[in-house]
Amino acid sequence: MTTTLSTTLIADLLAFAAGQGHPDYPCLSRTHAPSSCVPCVDFSPWLREWVRRGDVDAVSEYLFRVREANPGLGESPETLRGHYCRLAGSLLNAPLDRHLGGLNEEACLDLKVTLILLAVHEGFSGFVMTGEAADFAASVMAPYPLMLRDAATLVEARNRFVQEMGQEMSYWAAWPLLAPGELASLAACDDPALQRLLAALKPLPLGARAHAVDALRHLAAHPHVPRTLASLSRYETRKRGLDVAESSRLVLATGIVVPATDLDGWLGTWTRRDLLGFLAQAGVGARNSWGKERLAAVAKTECAELLHARMAEAGVVELAVEHAEGAELLRRYIEGVRVPWRIWLAFGTGVG
Repeated sequence: MTTTLSTTLIADLLAFAAGQGHPDYPCLSRTHAPSSCVPCVDFSPWLREWVRRGDVDAVSEYLFRVREANPGLGESPETLRGHYCRLAGSLLNAPLDRHLGGLNEEACLDLKVTLILLAVHEGFSGFVMTGEAADFAASVMAPYPLMLRDAATLVEARNRFVQEMGQEMSYWAAWPLLAPGELASLAACDDPALQRLLAALKPLPLGARAHAVDALRHLAAHPHVPRTLASLSRYETRKRGLDVAESSRLVLATGIVVPATDLDGWLGTWTRRDLLGFLAQAGVGARNSWGKERLAAVAKTECAELLHARMAEAGVVELAVEHAEGAELLRRYIEGVRVPWRIWLAFGTGVG
């Protein structure tokens, strides 16, 4: 039998998933319900190569495979494939430079892949402004000095949408109208500390890049609360596709975070029940009446070496000292560009 292009694409896509997917839906997560359409891994490297080639069939196959467990109501497989083929063509041919400046070839590739990852769960209309898609876009595109073009047109479209929706729903009526001059710049400031951090993030695949930003935002806001990288990946990032163990390895390899040494900070994240269980396993007597502070003090006094070993084994991390300033600047930057990214995703992509 002659191997068709579709068969080749399916085999290539499934090979990239490397058997990590759901038994019935090999591109979807084993740990989430298939109907939630969460990819099993970060497919951005696979997509990036096919996007570079401008291959509509490959992008369409990806969209179909990650939506097949929850495709919608009443559509036949043929209708669905036709829909995703049209969507893939629209994503690949979107006039991104109409409302964005500063797009070099690499930025354009990353942005197209970002839109494909988002398109699994999002439509590019005003309703996208209500979710956290903008945080994901801001995180993965932070290394690129982009700028909005014709911001007045985008803001006008946004305000019109908000006013129209506000006539029917109080939720939208509470949204204030904006002026173009109120929008933050999409380009990060040229502070050397921030630019060093962004340079470290740029080589990462998009999922791992977003995971890294999740971690940096938390650790910058709570520098004395070390956590595992796995616990610092937000669902908004995981739903775009993420192998958390692999992305944790990649993030740690950048040097932006390091294995934690702050035992007090880590124990502060434990519950009283956690501490009682740990002491019991360690063979240290403790009374149920003791408070958390006393339990933690006993654990540090009697089991410091074991606690340090547990902390290292769990993969608890803290900010690398040389990136602490950059991480705080990045946290403020992501918060500042949420609104302009929302507006661009809603009204500036050109995706039909």
